[in-house]
Amino acid sequence: MAAYNLGMTRTRIIVLAVLVFAPFVFLMGAGSYHLWITGWTFIVWWPMAACLAAAYGLGWYWTRRRRNILPNTGVDSPPEIWTDRDAEAWKLVEKKAGEVTRITADEMADPKRYSDIAIALSLEIAQVYNPGAADPFGHLTLPEILTCAELVAHDLTTKVNTYVPGSHLLTVNHWKQSRKVIDWGQKALNISWLARAVLNPVSTGMQYLASRASGAVFKEAQQNVMLWFHTAFIHQLGKHLIELNSGRLRVGAAKYREIMETAQADADEPGRMAAPSLTVAVIGQVKAGKSSLVNALLGEHKAATDIVPTTVGATRYDLKLPDQPPVTIVDTAGYGLAGPTEAEVAGAVEAAAGADLVLFVTQARNAARQSDADMMQKLTAAFASKPHLKLPNMLGVLTHVDLLSPMMEWKPPYDWQAGTRTKEVQMREAADSAREQLGERLKVIVPVCIATGKEWNVQDGLTELMAAAMDDAHGTALLKLFHTESRAGAARKTVDQVLSAGRVALRALWESAKR
Repeated sequence: MAAYNLGMTRTRIIVLAVLVFAPFVFLMGAGSYHLWITGWTFIVWWPMAACLAAAYGLGWYWTRRRRNILPNTGVDSPPEIWTDRDAEAWKLVEKKAGEVTRITADEMADPKRYSDIAIALSLEIAQVYNPGAADPFGHLTLPEILTCAELVAHDLTTKVNTYVPGSHLLTVNHWKQSRKVIDWGQKALNISWLARAVLNPVSTGMQYLASRASGAVFKEAQQNVMLWFHTAFIHQLGKHLIELNSGRLRVGAAKYREIMETAQADADEPGRMAAPSLTVAVIGQVKAGKSSLVNALLGEHKAATDIVPTTVGATRYDLKLPDQPPVTIVDTAGYGLAGPTEAEVAGAVEAAAGADLVLFVTQARNAARQSDADMMQKLTAAFASKPHLKLPNMLGVLTHVDLLSPMMEWKPPYDWQAGTRTKEVQMREAADSAREQLGERLKVIVPVCIATGKEWNVQDGLTELMAAAMDDAHGTALLKLFHTESRAGAARKTVDQVLSAGRVALRALWESAKR
């Protein structure tokens, strides 16, 4: 008969633990007895008490700052993939986690407590995404809900296996019995204190005070660990409830993990989300210099630069930025001084929705930017009506700065942010004016010169800012990826489900007919 290797069973682990710790327990007992019969107990306990007091002080200081000791359970800052609505929902999760400052072991072991928290938090977050709805969960499908449950269970299982020693060996009954063992141990310890106090009251008193100090530190540490697990449960649940209500779990648990793992695959910057390619939309008035800007970025004459625009739609170009994925530039059709038409707004919204970064181009000498302000307002309103999408970061590009006063002067380089030359001051004032008129949506406004033979601050200024802004653009790209994946093959999947259900029904009918 073949021999079977049963491995390390629970009994074998206990036997090994007893054999390892038994000598230390014997030495502790023998040493304590020797100190007692020689009368050295009181002398030795002074330095021991001092060490315990120091441990108490340090333990109290460190345990009350639990966030610096235990692993982070939540979100330090909203992920790049989250929209403003997702960040608002996360505030509710943090509020729910902060409501509990103390927790007992009985509460930790109460399943109903967790189910009540899950139901309450699910309702609060659902209301953020469907305010005023009679049934805030009505927009969810059963596979989405099951995917959320699977992800929460997977993450919590990982944390328990990582941070709870022996969790893979201890059953529910073991956890219940451990509480009784602790209670019995405390009673036995109290009896031993009484017995020792009769024999040596002074020494026992000192030892008792020291043990109380160390016990307080242990209890506080235990409280912090229990509270950490409680908080971890709420944070993990809340994070995936946000993903659920945002619609990103429609892709299923396996595809969701695949996308997120791929997004975190950048070895040089682990916190940055990677994307296979990025898109930059260029939006602005007619004659603002959009096409010339594209030419300056590309380093070659590709875009049309006629005074009257030659295209009705958008034109696409490829650009390579340092240390970035491939970038596609979308040059949109401009709008007139009278303001954008509905068709022009729709085109700009479509370009921005498909982009990860927007370059908003405006002339430096254009004091009245009402048409630009109208376009900015309508862009913002369009994305506000679609909260599942994220308005890309927008960089303001101030063109034709070579025509600022003095017009005849062009002697770069210019320190437009801190310089004192007249042209530098004019650039700074024009940038401040554009920022005031176009609002806070523009993350940065940078002046450039795109005139042929006078190019300035494009390759060495604007492209650096674009590369820096790409970190946030990765999150927008991932949102688009989730949106695309959730729609991909939806019709085909429905057909497959109908066919599978039909096959099962026919098989059942055939089996019934045979009987």
